[in-house]
Amino acid sequence: MLRDMTRPRKNPFRPGPGVLPPLLAGRDAELALAERRLGDLAEGVSPPQDLLFYGPRGNGKTTLLIEIESRARDRGLRVESLPTHALVGIERLVRELHDQTGRLKGQVTGVSIAGFGGAATPDLPTENIARLLASWVAADARRPLVIVLDEAQAMPPEVGAPLFEGVQQVKGRGAPLLMLAAGTPEAPRRIRQAVTFTERGFVETPVGRLSRTDTMTALTEPARAAGRPVVDDAASLLAEQSQDYPFFIQLLGRAAWDAAARASSDGGISLRAAQEAATECRKVIERFYADRYEEAETRRIEAVLEPLARLFGEHDGRVPRSALKTRLREFSESGSVPLDDLALRQELSDLGVVWSAEPGVWEMGIPSFADYLLRRA
Repeated sequence: MLRDMTRPRKNPFRPGPGVLPPLLAGRDAELALAERRLGDLAEGVSPPQDLLFYGPRGNGKTTLLIEIESRARDRGLRVESLPTHALVGIERLVRELHDQTGRLKGQVTGVSIAGFGGAATPDLPTENIARLLASWVAADARRPLVIVLDEAQAMPPEVGAPLFEGVQQVKGRGAPLLMLAAGTPEAPRRIRQAVTFTERGFVETPVGRLSRTDTMTALTEPARAAGRPVVDDAASLLAEQSQDYPFFIQLLGRAAWDAAARASSDGGISLRAAQEAATECRKVIERFYADRYEEAETRRIEAVLEPLARLFGEHDGRVPRSALKTRLREFSESGSVPLDDLALRQELSDLGVVWSAEPGVWEMGIPSFADYLLRRA
């Protein structure tokens, strides 16, 4: 859906984390999944499966959540979030749920859903959380509840287990509830660590780069709607430079719009403006890569990045699971990193350096990061 441009000639492109672009291109399948569940919920029926979107940073998972939240509110549903800081321990989660329901700590009473009554019991975390969730749902019985959980990979299993079990208990008693989650490529594994049934309780949907057709749409349609169309050769250059990565699309689109505005108050986005944008954004993108490298240094895994870049180059960017597993084991056994091979893969995946977009195949999560690593070497 293309959002209305209330001020003509205003730059519509919006790079940045958690900022909804003017056109959420290429996410029709993901939105259709959500719409079906929102429709069930609006009729008072809890969907049998919740939703988890996962993928490397910069691909628009949070903006996808924002769009679905908006659609849920349009249906008259209630949307609430569980912040990341509430997920690091049971006490914090219980306190957050108390705050959300507006009740005093330890005094959850008057729940109107069958099977949940009485006060919380400290040594029964699942039952406590189930009661609190039921109370949260019952606080506004006219509007079914959507609980949004971003950065799901940050939740330790000892918190996830009672939370997801509590959700299942509440839904099993007929409470209208949907959990909508997103996280890095590590999120599905970490959620499954909490409770094994979550592999059936969630529809796990990867969110990666766009198709080239969707990239062209994301670049040209907002610009045209805002009164500064992109000429064909400029659109092709910008799409190529973006590598179909949603963050880069918005970054390049914004820079090209500004370059065109400097050249002429009335003209469209020309090839020259696109070339200026590509040059300008190259420095920003290099800084983006450098930040990812510094994060790897903080986690003490930077020694594996250049060899990994070479490995992905040898396989045209798509490394079989067995080959990656063998290489990570070699890194671990050599002592180049202070982690075993599984923990190393988890760290790389959590950073978004590598991810499995499809079963048995691994890719670099950040476009051209491998090229940056080889230049740095």
